[in-house]
Amino acid sequence: MRGLFLPKNPSNGLVCPNCKRAAEKRRRRGAGRHSRDHECRPVGNVPQWGTFLLVIVIGQGIAGFVAAAPFVPKRDAHSVAFSPDGKLAVIGYSGQSNQEFPPGPHPNPRKCGVVQWFDVTSGRRLQRKETFGDITRVAFSADGRRVAAARLYTTLDGIALNEVRVWQVATGNTELVFDRCQAFTFLPSGGEILVVSRKQCVVYRLADGSKVETFPALAGALSVDSSPDGTRLVAVMAQEGQCMIRLVSRDQPDRPRDSPGFSTPFYAAVFSPSGDQVASGHAQGHVLLWDATTLNPIGRLRTGGQGLQHPFYSPDGQLLAAGDQRNSDVVIWDRDTGEELRRYTFKQGTIHAYHARRGALPIAPERSPQRFAFSHDGSTFLAGPYGGIIRLVSTGQDLQRFGD
Repeated sequence: MRGLFLPKNPSNGLVCPNCKRAAEKRRRRGAGRHSRDHECRPVGNVPQWGTFLLVIVIGQGIAGFVAAAPFVPKRDAHSVAFSPDGKLAVIGYSGQSNQEFPPGPHPNPRKCGVVQWFDVTSGRRLQRKETFGDITRVAFSADGRRVAAARLYTTLDGIALNEVRVWQVATGNTELVFDRCQAFTFLPSGGEILVVSRKQCVVYRLADGSKVETFPALAGALSVDSSPDGTRLVAVMAQEGQCMIRLVSRDQPDRPRDSPGFSTPFYAAVFSPSGDQVASGHAQGHVLLWDATTLNPIGRLRTGGQGLQHPFYSPDGQLLAAGDQRNSDVVIWDRDTGEELRRYTFKQGTIHAYHARRGALPIAPERSPQRFAFSHDGSTFLAGPYGGIIRLVSTGQDLQRFGD
């Protein structure tokens, strides 16, 4: 074991960097004294590396990994979205609070909620915002200048502290905060956001936060989406123990159209890019298609999965896909013919919701967050497993992985 120790400067007892090689040669020849064939220089407050190396060797011999950093697996993302130009990706990770009041993010960065956006090409993280609760949706505004996230959170004594928050993409500064609100969608104009609370549904101007118009028929919606031209709104509503789709025209907000009610909860309904179709995701692998004007049913697709489905269209409208919230499997169809084109699976794809719910089958939007999205040109898609992963639609090749 003597060979593990390095020589030390006699003036301060620390390792002399000038005589390491000379000392090693002397030890090989059997010399045990410190080399004096040069002048030792003080090395300052550095650790005694001989002792440190001894600890590492012994540690490796006993435990095998004492000197290595512990492996921390990446959290699966709960919400994802591409920017309109496809250059950025925003990813939301649900997490715990600090259990104080008013609550804040958990002090452990691996346990708190996080919203962060990345450069798609390099994978470099541009901004990281800590929060808490279940992140059910993230999205960029139509002009790409803002990013927003919806959070669901209820304290242990039953106080709902849901929130929709808007940040500037370039600086990461908070622009707007909508307390007690659970859902949102940016409107295609790029300058407005529609926000839903338990009792209201309001369009706000992003520049100054002023109210533009209200839609009482959509108050309390579980999720909401805008048609590509901004003239219609579709939402998932929960009323009298059933869930349904509600369609509202902005020029006739007091004359909504409702789909038949479903006893099994569902949470996702989205417009096609052409605006002529609405797709809704349901349990047991079902995706239902609706006429976007009359809300009459026009088709059904089956993934073969068991979980809630989250439908999403490619921006050109040629592809319709659905992600399974149970295992993150993604099925991609030709939008016009209904032919299955691709099917991709993930070894790691489950999600964990932090919101405490009571009852056998409660309304729980956090069980179906927006975990899947096509890129701007439809050539890739972003999914929540492995901390956020981008795959090629054509081959399934992994192009980029993100993580908290």
